[in-house]
Amino acid sequence: MIHRTEAIHFDGVKPRERRGQLIYDAANKELHFYEIDTETQTEKFAFSLDKNHGFEIRTRLKEQLIEWRVKGNHTSALIVIQDLKFTRLVRDKYLSHKNIFWRYATYVWSESFGRVIIALAVALAITGVGAHYFMENSYHLIPVTWDKKVGDQAEAGLKEFGAICTSAETVRDLRKFLPYFREAGTTHQYDIQILKSPVENAFALPGGKITVFSATVEKAKNYEELAGILAHEVGHVERRHGMQQLSQYMTLRLVLTLAFGMTDDATILSFAADAGALLLLLKNSRDHERDADAFAARKLAEAGISSKAIREFFERINKESKSEISSVPDFVLTHPADEERIRFFEQYEKKNKAQLRAASERLNPEIRELLAQKPVISAACRASTDAKQPPEDEEEKE
Repeated sequence: MIHRTEAIHFDGVKPRERRGQLIYDAANKELHFYEIDTETQTEKFAFSLDKNHGFEIRTRLKEQLIEWRVKGNHTSALIVIQDLKFTRLVRDKYLSHKNIFWRYATYVWSESFGRVIIALAVALAITGVGAHYFMENSYHLIPVTWDKKVGDQAEAGLKEFGAICTSAETVRDLRKFLPYFREAGTTHQYDIQILKSPVENAFALPGGKITVFSATVEKAKNYEELAGILAHEVGHVERRHGMQQLSQYMTLRLVLTLAFGMTDDATILSFAADAGALLLLLKNSRDHERDADAFAARKLAEAGISSKAIREFFERINKESKSEISSVPDFVLTHPADEERIRFFEQYEKKNKAQLRAASERLNPEIRELLAQKPVISAACRASTDAKQPPEDEEEKE
């Protein structure tokens, strides 16, 4: 099919215009310019443009300019037309061999300002949604087998919070709850350790390493309270929240690095080296915390363990937070409001009351007895509350 429009050609050498017809040959994907002889008013073939001519299309007021570089010339040759329909045809058909970025650039230059704004808005919206979706789900590209490797790398940073201590009886008792909270068929290798610290806290590393601060054990009224905390932390592991946070951060960092051209091997390798350390700095989002709460509520109900103790724990923490915010665990600070959490666990337990009752009747008597007991921690893991205060010489330095 042949398409034509009136056009003016400037060769970039002589300062004169040559009027004629620009013809698009759709079958051969070529542009032909026929010049009109001013004396005879007849058309004669002047030149052709094929896909090997690299050119751009842009707009100037109501005119569309097709511009390209002529070999041997220091200036560009161009064709001026005022047929927007023809310009779009050339852009969409003739430039089909060009990559999408080139075609998008020609679109920006060849359309009206209003259309450009709309195109940019749509492009940014699509790009933004796509980037958000990729960042939210990029962790799926990371094999689950990597979780433990990243968790092991991050474990070295625990010394910043305190020393890992030995309380064999406490760890042994806590491990008895793991079979009730792990997902069926999980590949995570769970392990529990106690960290000596006067601060109440607990967190889980990818792969299954769960660290419980000694103050959390000391202040717990019973193992039922610790079971709720443990179920929450297992939820973080099973739902891979740590890897989600890490992949989102690393994806953003990689995009920024590529944008600024820092793509050397040393920079890329530093990402992997920083992965473990970053996990101790990145906090779970509120959505992740809600997800872990939902996981804990489900697992407690399936196990036949009431959420009453964990709700009482939230109430106690809420009272303490009013007097000393520094004493509130990170896994509470990053959560939704305590009232919302308590209400969620209450509603879930009420909704699944029949399941909870049936599971409670099947619960191992040893576990039922353990739930009511007060946790006992070894002397080696007891942390004095005075340890929260820095030494006098350190206060003077500050």
